[in-house]
Amino acid sequence: MVEPGKSDTFGKFLAQHKRYFYTAFFLSIFVAYLPVAPIVYMRTVFGPVVNSQSISFLIWLFVLLVLALSVNGILEWIRERIVLSGTISFISKIEDRIFSATFEQNIEKWGAGSRAFASLRTLRTFMISPLPGAFFDAPFSLSLLLVIFLIHPLMGAFSLFGVIIALIIGLVIEKKVQPDQEKAGIALSTARSELSTLHNNPLYCNSMGNLPFLFKKWFSTHKQFLIFQSKSLSLQSLGTSVSMVVMMVQGSMLLGVGTFLTLIGLMDARMAGNLIIAKFIGALAIRPTIMIVMAWSQVIAAREAIKEVSHFLKTSTLPISSGIRLPPPKGVLVVSDVSLQFGETDKKILDSISFSLEPGNICAVLGESGSGKSSLARLLVGFNIPTKGSVRLDGVEIGTWNKKELCDFIGYVPQDIQLFGGDVVENIARFKKADPEKLEKVCNDFDLNDIYKSYIENKPITLSDDLLDIPGGKKQRIALARAFYNSPNFIVLDEPTSSLDATFEKKFLHILDHHRTRGALIIINTHNQRILQMANYIFALKEGRQKLFDSRDNIETKMNLSI
Repeated sequence: MVEPGKSDTFGKFLAQHKRYFYTAFFLSIFVAYLPVAPIVYMRTVFGPVVNSQSISFLIWLFVLLVLALSVNGILEWIRERIVLSGTISFISKIEDRIFSATFEQNIEKWGAGSRAFASLRTLRTFMISPLPGAFFDAPFSLSLLLVIFLIHPLMGAFSLFGVIIALIIGLVIEKKVQPDQEKAGIALSTARSELSTLHNNPLYCNSMGNLPFLFKKWFSTHKQFLIFQSKSLSLQSLGTSVSMVVMMVQGSMLLGVGTFLTLIGLMDARMAGNLIIAKFIGALAIRPTIMIVMAWSQVIAAREAIKEVSHFLKTSTLPISSGIRLPPPKGVLVVSDVSLQFGETDKKILDSISFSLEPGNICAVLGESGSGKSSLARLLVGFNIPTKGSVRLDGVEIGTWNKKELCDFIGYVPQDIQLFGGDVVENIARFKKADPEKLEKVCNDFDLNDIYKSYIENKPITLSDDLLDIPGGKKQRIALARAFYNSPNFIVLDEPTSSLDATFEKKFLHILDHHRTRGALIIINTHNQRILQMANYIFALKEGRQKLFDSRDNIETKMNLSI
């Protein structure tokens, strides 16, 4: 059973961190207004200070100016630290949620999870940039236009006009740029996917002379990205240039309008000094807005990232947790009327599967390629959730087990063996602190004594990310050692002998028998005759449907034929 993630949305995470952003918003009052200090200083110097001819007055005024600017710098630094702390906490919580929703669910969520992670990186980059500060400052800075209105309403109107023009530029650029940015994003995602495929298949790329053709295919997609990106960047550069012109023209226009008002007698000539003040205040008032407009592409990207992440959080699911710590499973498995289908119109991968097994048994699963054996194995370990029916381990649905609690008590080897680059001991110990006794046992069982020796000597053996530095047989033995590490009571193996030599295969059969004797339930997808001969139960699949499930003894009796 799963519950929708709608109660755990982007907005909920944001609400949990509102104290960070409220504090930053409060500090923005001072950060926005304290830069006015030099203007006040200038106005006072060329007024009361000159008239009073007081040196002490000038000194104290200068001290106050330095103090105001210092406080402004300190508060802006504190605000940046607060926003950074809030961002780290906020992004970390969402990352944890996206990670769980992506990798604890079936493969359908992988693509959406990958896009959500990419969007989250975009959002993080935006939040630690100077742009959030500009958004915090903008409403307070714009209020400085009131000062210009007090000097003269017409000058205030021209300043406001400059802000409106800047906003219009931003909206127009967004409208023009967005289609090309979306196309560039799609092309970039496709190109990265193709490049990742090339990285994962280096032998094929180089061994058969296909590299030039594969490069041409990748570069064609990458070129589309470059074209769309170039078009969007060209428009953004145009918007930036126009915004800069607006900013410079506004300051000069204020001086021109003020001078014109003075010449026609609508402003007292003795107020001419206020024209310079109006120019500086106008620049301060419009600066955050111009900064936002000039970085409008980042604003658009952040907005789209929020949409992507929010949608993922609303539509993703997580297993329901009872909150009760369950005891280690003994290995009692009950599969009840299970079906698996990824899309409503897709053919069922598994259809109406039912069987039960007790601990201390080995069940061999038979079936042709494509019959659904690997899909069944993934259901049994809780990787996929059945479309219908249930898979229960010790009476608890396997998908609802807390994966951290279940980690030590389940073993799984997929058909496509997956190890992680880095320390091989970490792979075997499942990235927990290795237990020397358990590590020694599995290394001895699976002929990996060189790994244990390197661990004891503190000389770790590392694996490359592509795993091309170890032979297939050793790779499979490492995967088996990981599955049997900690002697779990429930073990699922998918074609575990495909890369094992005959000598080790015989030893592997003894290992299976040992773990069966101690009470483990072992399910093996296999066609290996020696494993079939020692299995307690036989399960057969054909085109996703159950064709046979019975004890090997009953089958032999019914068929009067030894398997």
